[in-house]
Amino acid sequence: MKPPAQHREEEPLVGIFWVVSGKLVIDSTPLGEAEPYSDFLIHAAGHDEVWQRYQHSGLVPADMEYDDSPRGRVMFDTKTRRFTLLADRCILKDKGIVHQIMSELKLPKNTETDTDDHYRCSVCLRPRSE
Repeated sequence: MKPPAQHREEEPLVGIFWVVSGKLVIDSTPLGEAEPYSDFLIHAAGHDEVWQRYQHSGLVPADMEYDDSPRGRVMFDTKTRRFTLLADRCILKDKGIVHQIMSELKLPKNTETDTDDHYRCSVCLRPRSE
């Protein structure tokens, strides 16, 4: 007998994402199909290759580079058994977008969030003028 739909847990996802003109764009993999990478389970595809595919399909602007928009990644640590959401600080400061990412990827509330120098958009890379 299956439990009622509202009580079934949905499998969390790992993946990569961007916020392009205020819109969340995600490419993901169910945790059970994720690729091992050191002590982590990750989405195998990288930002650059997925961006090119999305440009060809018209999902993202053809004249924009993959690292221009704020982006990030969700991975699962097999040692701590926790998810980590690494993202550009432009994303992390927007709690609504963070909530949307966590909801769409079905992440638990104890998911850690952090910045990573690898995920910095063109705005964050600009020198601050005083």
